Amino acid sequence: MSEVFFRPAAEIGPENTQIDQIEELFRKIPVVEKGDLVAIKIHPGEYGNTTYVRPVIVRTVVDLVKEAGGIPFITDTTVLYGGKRFNGADLLWTAAVNGFTDGSMNAPFIPADGLLGDDSVTVPIGGEYIDEITVASAIAKADAMIMISHCKGHPASGFGGAVKNLGMGCLDKAGKAKVHAPGKPDIDLESCVGCGKCLKTCPWDAISLENGKASVDKNRCKGELSCLESCKFEAIVPQENCTTEIQARLGEAALGTLKLLPRKIGYINWMFDLTPGCDCFNFSAPAFAGNVGMLASMDPVAIDKASLDLINKKIVEEGCMHSITDVWGIDPKIHLEYAAKMGAGNMEYSLDI
Repeated sequence: MSEVFFRPAAEIGPENTQIDQIEELFRKIPVVEKGDLVAIKIHPGEYGNTTYVRPVIVRTVVDLVKEAGGIPFITDTTVLYGGKRFNGADLLWTAAVNGFTDGSMNAPFIPADGLLGDDSVTVPIGGEYIDEITVASAIAKADAMIMISHCKGHPASGFGGAVKNLGMGCLDKAGKAKVHAPGKPDIDLESCVGCGKCLKTCPWDAISLENGKASVDKNRCKGELSCLESCKFEAIVPQENCTTEIQARLGEAALGTLKLLPRKIGYINWMFDLTPGCDCFNFSAPAFAGNVGMLASMDPVAIDKASLDLINKKIVEEGCMHSITDVWGIDPKIHLEYAAKMGAGNMEYSLDI
């Protein structure tokens, strides 16, 4: 059983701010030693998103890492979809626009997988679906890491927290593509009208028009499925049960980062602005439930399981749904169970309030 520390949103006030809570929780996850190069892994939000973890929270963690004798840098990885974080230059630009700069953070922002998203270290993990995974090099070569995860819904995994941040956010493009491999879609030729909108969405040139119909080159496709939203005719069809296998791969891939930084990762889950979609979305939809609070732990599976339980409790109290599964129709416990099966953490936890 793993220990998880919780500070409720209901307790926040002028004498107990989010900054105060972060300072208290940080001391519960003592992974930073003097002289450590410390990655502070965040999601800076896509351009247009407004509900990512606030810069003041990240700046507080930077100051705490320095106080502990560490040398902090803020980091994230490039993405598979065609947004404003596709390469290292765009990622830096977007992070700066969203408030994560040298000046505001008092620490540099470093794209963990380099300019083109291919700078990584290969780690054997021996999973059922994935034998080895590629972890972004700046994270792989750090001495320690503080991972700050915004808890929210996700269309592929049902929920995004620490395990998803490990098994997707810490990987280079090749690693992300391995996790997304089951997502390579087919085309319903009867529904396709050949409008070509999906061609503009795919940054991998995996979609073309043949005889007036869309066609997917699965050798080029990375399976990240942003093309789905481009087709109002529902002609792009994911593989059956692809989200289940993506979750399995996500849970397995989380082990890669853990093997490189054993017992040197501390996790903070920020349960505010519980949006249905990921911070990768270029907009922020209204929250599906009220603010819950913050958690800290040394166990990524335990902190996510506790987060899910607390969010589901909030959902029931508010009477808006039965559970977070209702947001996308996806049970998010699947990727946690696979991570636990790989030895990444424990589904059982004790909650310290």
